[in-house]
Amino acid sequence: MKYDVAIVGAGSAGLFAALELAETNLKVIVLEAGLSPKARTSITSGVGGAGTFSDGKLNLNSKIGGNPAAIGCTPAELDALIERVDAEFTRCGAPAQYSGEDAETLSQLKQSASQAGIEFIAGRQRHIGTVTIREVIDTLYHDLMDRGIEFRLDCRVESIESIDSGFRLTISDGSIDSKYVIAAPGRVGAYWLREQARNLGVGPSFGPLDIGVRVEFPAELYQSIERVMYDAKLRVRTSTYDDMVRTFCTNPRGFVVREDHEGFVLVNGHAENKRKSDNTNFALLAHMELTDPVEDTTQYGRAVAELATTIGGGKPILQRLKDLQQGRRSTMDRIRRLPIQPTLEEVTPGDISIALPQRIVVNLLEAIDRLDRIMPGLAADSTLIYAPEIKFYDTRYSVQAGMETALNGFYVAGDASGHSRGIVFSAVTGIYAAQHIAKRAG
Repeated sequence: MKYDVAIVGAGSAGLFAALELAETNLKVIVLEAGLSPKARTSITSGVGGAGTFSDGKLNLNSKIGGNPAAIGCTPAELDALIERVDAEFTRCGAPAQYSGEDAETLSQLKQSASQAGIEFIAGRQRHIGTVTIREVIDTLYHDLMDRGIEFRLDCRVESIESIDSGFRLTISDGSIDSKYVIAAPGRVGAYWLREQARNLGVGPSFGPLDIGVRVEFPAELYQSIERVMYDAKLRVRTSTYDDMVRTFCTNPRGFVVREDHEGFVLVNGHAENKRKSDNTNFALLAHMELTDPVEDTTQYGRAVAELATTIGGGKPILQRLKDLQQGRRSTMDRIRRLPIQPTLEEVTPGDISIALPQRIVVNLLEAIDRLDRIMPGLAADSTLIYAPEIKFYDTRYSVQAGMETALNGFYVAGDASGHSRGIVFSAVTGIYAAQHIAKRAG
């Protein structure tokens, strides 16, 4: 069957690209390896992407989530698109709650962080919540179908090849042809996209990689910051290596969760609307760049993840901060005696320093000590450390106007493109690609 546009992936980039194209007369299909929002069980695959199984944090700030200059978007254009994404989430049922709007309290937190040698990136945020975000995405999903967008779920795209009339996509049960392709498979599909792009002659360059852990601690330690900004973005330059370490995806009274990937497991976190824990967690990620002769950051990250998974016996590794500092393995008996209990139970107590490179471990320990200055108690012996957490933003595609690659008609969008990090900026890249296609086809 022939289509005008085939969108690979139904995360925020794919959904918002489809939303934009629903305004046209183009024949559009969305191909998604996972299931519908209410049927899916995978954290990484399904309609809504990884964002649906996160706690639905929307960063409504052009300084968070990507580089507008890299995609040829002016700050004014980006601000308008961010507002549009937020409005669409509101239309589909997102609660009208924001944080990061009080200039005075933001300034006070920024000053405190600066005094501790920490960079605080302020920004307006909306927290939707894990349960509600699935309802919101389900509303958007059905709205798109009602407007003529075709979805094919539980459908893996095995390959993409260039043909005279556009592209042929080989899928689980046959093939389809399409004049344009928007490839937006998300982080989970970044490795797959890299191989397809190489076959098409538009393979990516390698960018940085974020490798780290998820830190879990008593919720009370974060309350003063939470009142200012729900998911505070904090950055530290470490003393030993002068590397950048950042917090990411903070979940007040949330839960640490397991992410299953092909060949390895990772950790992540979310916060729910009604069910609460006594703990708060965030990712703590060391920014890594590789140069000559090793440039393949994707393969490097996968190797680290596979090693950690092997050491953990197929499960994430859990360690007390005190044990990590003292270079000894944690045991379940020591963990049970702690005043804080882990929210992820399917773990292997162990030694993270065996799994992660020494440079990263040093960076993470130094960052925790620095963050303790604005979150007193974070560096307590009982703080829990889960590994590994890795963000595969490392493959980056050279794009022209509207996220189009050098191959005519082949577009990349979302986190797999290397140009976005998170729900909102990912959605923006999807809209941008769809607008370009609509203009060309119109």
